[in-house]
Amino acid sequence: MRQFKLLWAAVGASVLLGALVTSASAGRISISSQRFRAGWSALNYSGGFGTIECEVSVEGSFHSRSITKTAGSLVGYITTATVNRCARGGATVLRETLPWHVQYESFSGTLPNITSINTRAIGISFMIREPTFGVTCLARTSATNPATGAFNLSAGVVTLVGAGGTFPCGSFSGSYSGNSSSVGTPEGTRITVTLI
Repeated sequence: MRQFKLLWAAVGASVLLGALVTSASAGRISISSQRFRAGWSALNYSGGFGTIECEVSVEGSFHSRSITKTAGSLVGYITTATVNRCARGGATVLRETLPWHVQYESFSGTLPNITSINTRAIGISFMIREPTFGVTCLARTSATNPATGAFNLSAGVVTLVGAGGTFPCGSFSGSYSGNSSSVGTPEGTRITVTLI
């Protein structure tokens, strides 16, 4: 009888361990929509010339509704970007450089409850006009100086996209920052994320 109980305990422990390993090693992320839209009321670029503050919106698409958690993998594109207005300085999207590449970088949180999906954007290109003297320069992200995006999650729903990164504008570097709570699909629905 004692051996029977030990056998059942071992089987139970194996099943529990197998379930934990499965959820902890989920290799893919499932997204409810292949298309996304985000808008920033204040997206800033700050450098030695001051801070440019503009209202920016972007749209894009993921290659698939399922993303492999492999750092550096190309998972989608930003296909449209618009500078709506600027409170300080100015910026113009270089549309001929679209689409811009979106790469998976990592996730934050503890599996299976992730709190953000972290991405990199390569090829983002703006002509920036600094606010004081009107000097212009080309700000462009690259593989060595990417823009970053953190898709923050609450109970599996994308609630905020945080933008960041440091990349050059002409002969100096500046920092890119801003948070967008206006994020979802182009149709206005929320995007949900699950591990598979």
